[in-house]
Amino acid sequence: AHRMQTLLILGLVLAIAAGSNAGVPNMKYELMDYCPVANLEAIVVSSDGHARFTVLTKQLLRLEYSGQPGQFEDRPSIAFVNRNLTVPHFEHGEAEGKLTIKTDSLKLEYTLGQNFTAESLIVTSVDPASAFQSWNGGMSSADDEGNLLGTFRTLDSTLNVTLNCSVNKEQHCEWGLISRSGWALVDDSDGPILDDEDWWTDHNGQEYTRESTLDWYLFAHGHAYTQAIHDFQQVAGHIPVFPRYASGTWFTRWYDFNNADTRKLVDDYQSRGLPLDIFVYDMNWHKKNDWSGYTFDPNLIPYPEDTLGFLHNSGLHVAANLHDASGVGSWESTFVAMCNAMGLDPATTKAVPFSLINKTYVDALEDITLEPLMKMGMDFWWIDWQQGQTGGGVKGGKMNPTIWTDKTRVTDPKRQGKNTRGLVLARWGGLGNHRYQVGFSGDVRGLLWSNLAYQPYFTMTASNVGYGFWSHDIEGPSDDHEMYTRWVQWACYSGVMRSHDRGMSAGSCKNPFPTDDENTCSNVQVWNTPRKYFEPSRDAMRERARLMPYIYTQTRAAFETGLSIIRPMYYDYPEEPSAYLSDSQGNYAQYMFGPDMLVAPVVVPSDNTTMATTTVWLPPGIWVDKETSKMRKGGQDLTKAYDLAQVPVFVKAGAVIPSIPIVSGDSLGTAQRQYTTLEFTVYPGADSGSTRVYEDDGLTTAYVKGAFAWTTASYTRNATSLTLSVNTEGSYPELPAQRTVVLCVVNAPPPTSVTAMGQSLPFARWGGANTWRFDGDTMSVVVEGPTCSVTDTCSITLQFSTGGPDLAGVKGMIRAAVAAKRNLDETRVTPGSTTGQLGSANLSSVASAGDALAFVAAEPTLDTFNTIIAGLPKQMEEATADVSAILPKEHTAAVLEGAAPVGDLPADLSERLTQQRGHDEGHYEGAGADPADRERVLYSLALLHAAAV
Repeated sequence: AHRMQTLLILGLVLAIAAGSNAGVPNMKYELMDYCPVANLEAIVVSSDGHARFTVLTKQLLRLEYSGQPGQFEDRPSIAFVNRNLTVPHFEHGEAEGKLTIKTDSLKLEYTLGQNFTAESLIVTSVDPASAFQSWNGGMSSADDEGNLLGTFRTLDSTLNVTLNCSVNKEQHCEWGLISRSGWALVDDSDGPILDDEDWWTDHNGQEYTRESTLDWYLFAHGHAYTQAIHDFQQVAGHIPVFPRYASGTWFTRWYDFNNADTRKLVDDYQSRGLPLDIFVYDMNWHKKNDWSGYTFDPNLIPYPEDTLGFLHNSGLHVAANLHDASGVGSWESTFVAMCNAMGLDPATTKAVPFSLINKTYVDALEDITLEPLMKMGMDFWWIDWQQGQTGGGVKGGKMNPTIWTDKTRVTDPKRQGKNTRGLVLARWGGLGNHRYQVGFSGDVRGLLWSNLAYQPYFTMTASNVGYGFWSHDIEGPSDDHEMYTRWVQWACYSGVMRSHDRGMSAGSCKNPFPTDDENTCSNVQVWNTPRKYFEPSRDAMRERARLMPYIYTQTRAAFETGLSIIRPMYYDYPEEPSAYLSDSQGNYAQYMFGPDMLVAPVVVPSDNTTMATTTVWLPPGIWVDKETSKMRKGGQDLTKAYDLAQVPVFVKAGAVIPSIPIVSGDSLGTAQRQYTTLEFTVYPGADSGSTRVYEDDGLTTAYVKGAFAWTTASYTRNATSLTLSVNTEGSYPELPAQRTVVLCVVNAPPPTSVTAMGQSLPFARWGGANTWRFDGDTMSVVVEGPTCSVTDTCSITLQFSTGGPDLAGVKGMIRAAVAAKRNLDETRVTPGSTTGQLGSANLSSVASAGDALAFVAAEPTLDTFNTIIAGLPKQMEEATADVSAILPKEHTAAVLEGAAPVGDLPADLSERLTQQRGHDEGHYEGAGADPADRERVLYSLALLHAAAV
């Protein structure tokens, strides 16, 4: 009898632990078959049956309280879908009216018989070194000043609002999952519950009733921020590896594009060598009866298959805008079929009303109305409905239309039996939306420097809730091409690069006719800017396209770890106070772009020298300045002026950055292509290093079942050699059987020999297959290696002579000289450009040094090469003196005495000018006497000086 009683009690405890939803199935239509029911061994239930604790990881606890003993929730919520994790080591027991749980990191104490309060529920750290020390049931993230914040639904109609959800009452504002205090609490007590069809209402359209009263998740990770994010995605589901083309370049504009306009826009990109991967139609694509629309406007696009076929044939993917609010109107091509599906009479029905609490309607909308458009060639949808909180019949709050339309369209392919990856461009609907990428931050309210400065902060902070793949409207005002260029540059180093105009690029701003397109309406096409702005924008866009292997690999990293490509500095440097300096005003607008690149986009206007000065905090370690190739010591601020073509990017010393070649005339659809050539750029500062490149088919969910490959590139180097080895593991049907490997070694002198796969490679000035060259623009040795089978290890070895020159910073000097010379050439005042100026051509000499170095790199000895390098610093000083002497004496005096502003030139420049003013004084009478040259000369001086910083 005693044994029977023990078994009955054990059975009761197990039943309580299992909750009230026995037999809850796995998720049906999510990317993976998530299991919402926790392992029984991870669950501890209080003996009174009112409290249930689930040890999800050693630092993540689920805390449930129920007024009814044994009534706990095992079904998934919209935020938490996968509670069945590997059970961590822990101990538990009850004594003297308290339940205790102890993991390797935490200790929980709960007073039996009480609701969760500050006194009844306490969690403390068992690690005295952890930033987490204690938490109690009376504390919430809203009360925690250390919370590192999250994100909210949209930036529509906002002006850089705070992300503090106690102040910011915008929809779906969510606190971060990490905090400087070491803990964060997610209250999921009111999160919508999902049934065995992944649906959120019963047959009557009513929200499911929760079993437990309180449902909390405590993240007590201290400053192990990346582990907290990883643990979140374990229980909340993975960020998907979205289609590779989505990491490329997007274009959309609110404009009446017809077939001819579409073809012209594509040609505008192709003819200018601009990358383009996605063409998005704004709402003008459909009939004009309503903002809601699902049928192509036959006046614009009479044969959609033809138009979409052209775009696909050009290598592009296509999306279109949806406003779902009005339902399916009688003018739609699928109206009758929708009425039949809903049991309505088409003769008496004006519109099939939009509903998100009626599963029949939602499935019919997706399968009857949208699926035929997908079969025509539409690849995904931009959900742009200003639905508010209660559209479609939902109650609002966490049960909102945003997250449900996002979820529906990302999970549609699996529900429909397809293996294509779901993708949307849409706003944020709350925790759980990380499973439904990518983000649309809404229509930018104003084209202002302050809005530009806010976007990097907003994006990196959203990574704290797993949503770091926001996209923003990239557009420029008519009167500030500089701002537009900087906006493009920031976007090229963001999660999603998407140009868009919400209507400011056309309209009354075009009157009166004729107009100057460059100086009237806002601009969403980079070629509608003067050359000095267009070229930096083009360069940034091409650089993003080149970095596709690096960027796409980070989408896989997000899938595995929960870490977005845009990462706040405090992820990697949590104990450094300076890592927390980024703010909504654009101060320290910097972040890690993946694991190896620190990016600090310029978000401030230039001074009157047209240089923009910004301050970057360099973390401890050595960093390579990508723009200048200088080696910079971290652990300090760097304040520096940047010209319009420069983006402050710093690469970890010793890193290897993968890329692909981008060729003019072949710039469309490159993001989706398989990598038939991989370039690996090795940065100086370490004896060894490596990188991994993730590869899959780019389109389907086959990667979930193991259809993918990793290509690893690793190197070792010493004073006289460097060897790179590349090998590929894994496979999938589309993996190229062979590929070409290109090696670029930054700041390396010309080698004495180069071999690839045991074959000696010759020097070729202009490159070519199985050759090596020296690139004088980047100060890099470039080896175009052989074509290797992906089943073999491909190796390249460089041998160097001892005592080679130090090339750090040479790239910056030559680049500055080239830019300064071109600037002065425009008014023919470049020193040495006038007959008789025989000793003053230092600037031209430095500007030509890159090509000279590339040419002499083939000489058997490096005597000439070394001589050029050794003379460059002195030539730069003399070039600065030559340029300063262009200024007429009276202007120079005014500048040096401070009577006229010099902009934000570094303070020591005036001193240098004073010392060098006597150099060839009077030599430039006539050529440099025009006062109009003053600002031009100051700009060239600023360029030259910035190269020395």
